Amino acid sequence: MILVRAIAFVALALLAACQTAPAREEARTSNAYANFLVGQVANRRDDHQSASDRYFNALERAPADRAVVEGALSAALATGDLERAREIARRARREPSESVHLVRAAEALRLRNLARADAEIAGVEGDAASELAAGMMLAWVRTGEGRVDDVLIDLAPLASVRPYGGLFAYQQAMALDFAGRNDEALAAYTIADRSQVWLPAAITRHADLLARAGRREEAAQVLRATENRVGNPALAEAFQRLEGGAAPAIAPLTPAEGAAVGLEGLAAIFIQENDNTSGLVTLSVALMLDPSADTARLAFADAQSKLGHVDAARRSLAAVAPNSVYAPNARVLDAWVLFREGRRDEALARVREETGPRGRRAMADMYRSLERWNEAEGIYNALITENTRDWRLYFARGAARDRLGRWGEAEADLRHALELSPEQPEVANYLGYTLVERGEKLDEALRLIRSAVAQRPMSGAITDSLGWAHYRLGEYEQAVTYLERAAELEPTSPVIIDHLGDAYWRAGRRIEARFQWQRAISLYPEGEDGAEISAKLETGLPDQPPTRSANR
Repeated sequence: MILVRAIAFVALALLAACQTAPAREEARTSNAYANFLVGQVANRRDDHQSASDRYFNALERAPADRAVVEGALSAALATGDLERAREIARRARREPSESVHLVRAAEALRLRNLARADAEIAGVEGDAASELAAGMMLAWVRTGEGRVDDVLIDLAPLASVRPYGGLFAYQQAMALDFAGRNDEALAAYTIADRSQVWLPAAITRHADLLARAGRREEAAQVLRATENRVGNPALAEAFQRLEGGAAPAIAPLTPAEGAAVGLEGLAAIFIQENDNTSGLVTLSVALMLDPSADTARLAFADAQSKLGHVDAARRSLAAVAPNSVYAPNARVLDAWVLFREGRRDEALARVREETGPRGRRAMADMYRSLERWNEAEGIYNALITENTRDWRLYFARGAARDRLGRWGEAEADLRHALELSPEQPEVANYLGYTLVERGEKLDEALRLIRSAVAQRPMSGAITDSLGWAHYRLGEYEQAVTYLERAAELEPTSPVIIDHLGDAYWRAGRRIEARFQWQRAISLYPEGEDGAEISAKLETGLPDQPPTRSANR
């Protein structure tokens, strides 16, 4: 009897197992899918930490799902969690995703396992950002193998292609430099030097190669002409060594370090084009290749700060060693993180402790953000006395003087900034836009703004300026075209959405205008009520276009 009961119990248990196992598997799959979907949404909103946590939870339940692996790894890289990224890449087995191949290639290249890096790079097939990063690493695999000719390209057609032309020129120059082909390297460096690509490591190597060739004055000129020399301690240090009769003291380059410099430049382009996720992922891969790349670490922190990710930004800054030449930059940037978070008194106290030019400039910029124009101008005056070649100082002082109602002096500063750095898009946009607002030199104003748009086609703010310029000139259909594009690029900017509403109204599209104004009100930060837009919702626009300032 006991045996019969036991057999019956086992049968019931087996039946229950047969019924519950599929249910458990279904629940497990359902939970993984839910986490995957939430992770996707968080990633699209640039909430990379939430995305990483959700994807990682999904990965626990669906470790073989290629889409889950790719999402988890990309999100981990975007948060700067390199250990989690390495763990995910190690776990991936069947059909690794492009990010898995990218991480494995970076690890192999750092360990100088060129054959393994080559094999992993061959598996990167996916989005354009991943393939560009893989191509950059492959160039340095070939360079490390002594096959520099395989990575050479004709730079002539690329010299004027912004911003990629300058980046490719620097990478080619560094590869030739690595191979000891000095004359060819110097020719490529010269082409790259004319671009607006900002890569301190490459600029320093250019100066070092000139100094080794006995062309010390040219080396000093490369560093002297560099727009950010005072703000960049590594370049300032190299310049001081040259002036003192010594070489810039550059350590021999490794293929991994060369690739890291290229990826840092690539990331800057992605971020400039509002592709923050690709930019952050690429910077993390650069740091895998070269953990000492503090310029990449600072760029990562700055991008995270601008997205409002305070913890991620400060973690990155804390990783800059106290004895690093970039430690003062990290401290100033940490103050900016606090400033953007709203902790302004604390931020100002931090930069007061930094007595060098970078700290004083940060204080002036913070004063300008707080509309303390007189205090900002005084600091800019002193900084310009010390360094007459930094276009950013003239640009900043010009903006302060404009707000102080001293347009003549402001215009002179802006034009001098353009003399120091011709067609600089930020300056061209500001000067062109302000001339339109003032109704002065309109042909020149439009030319300036168009040149800025040509260089920053993915900038919603600059595209907005061109649309608003057409609006101010009464060319409403053209204004709508550019303002719609600006709204696509920056869909959460209340200023741009407000401008689009104004253009719709003038173009006779009244219902769409009110819809955009309502959107603009909903996008205003807490504490700003958008009263002016509310009035437009009630009565529309007056007969003449408003004269208030638009986006600068």
